[in-house]
Formats: sequence, C-alpha cells, structure tokens
Amino acid sequence: MLDELTDDMRAQLAARWNAHPGIERMGVTLDIISRNELRGVVDPIAPHHRGGMGTPAVNGPTIAAIFDLVTGLTGYLQTPGQKVGVAQLNIRFLRPVLGDRFEVVGRPAKSGRTLVFVECELLDEGGMVCAEADGLVSVSQTEGAGELAL
Repeated sequence: MLDELTDDMRAQLAARWNAHPGIERMGVTLDIISRNELRGVVDPIAPHHRGGMGTPAVNGPTIAAIFDLVTGLTGYLQTPGQKVGVAQLNIRFLRPVLGDRFEVVGRPAKSGRTLVFVECELLDEGGMVCAEADGLVSVSQTEGAGELAL
C-alpha cells in the first residue's frame, strides 16, 4: 500500500475522476489533497442542486450524493487498485446550505484490509459546517479495478 500519493498520481486521479460524466453532472470538482484528505467542491451551486424543503437551500439528494461520492473515493485512496463500495452512510443535517458554493471534505478515520471508516463534513461558503457524514467503505478482496479507476 502506498504511504502517499505523488503529485502526478493525484493529478491523474483527479483528472480522470473529474472527467466522469456523473461527476460532471453533479457539478462537483474533486481535489485530492493527500491520501488522507479529499475535497469535493460545488461552485457554483446550480438550480438543480437547490430546493431543499421548497427553499433555495441545497436539497438532500444532492448532499447525499456528494457525501456518497467523497466517502467512496476517500476509501479508494486508502486501498488503491482495489474495488470499493460504500456499504453504509450516515448523514446528519445540521443547518441549511445556502449561498453559491459548498465543499465536502472526506478523511479516513480508520483503515483495514476489508473496511475503511470515513468521516466527512459539508462546509458552506463561509466555512460553517452544515452537515456531517460517516461512512463505511467495503474493500473487495478480488483483483482491483486498476490504478486510476473511478
């Protein structure tokens, strides 16, 4: 297992992941800070992201989708080359996400051979924590999905 990702590896992963049609549609840009920190930034918040409880707040499905994405990819960074999938995701909505930008930051809490525990925060444009999530990422023990998989 890698201790750290090189700048080139981080750039290749981010380029591949950010070019994925599903990620583009979500309107999120992924930034791999290190193996231990992944950021997903939505800037600007688009009309399809809004409508939470009939307000201009970011809606729950958008928040859940980006937490799922960041959780799974944070787990992948702990076990490069292995197939992973989010097995459990717990979300705590603390306050509405308003403004024009937000980011989700994912960090591994504990990493093992078959499971990775991930913690995430959603920060609004002012840096206020609006939601939190913790997830369990299952790591397949079969041959991996390749070095630069999504």
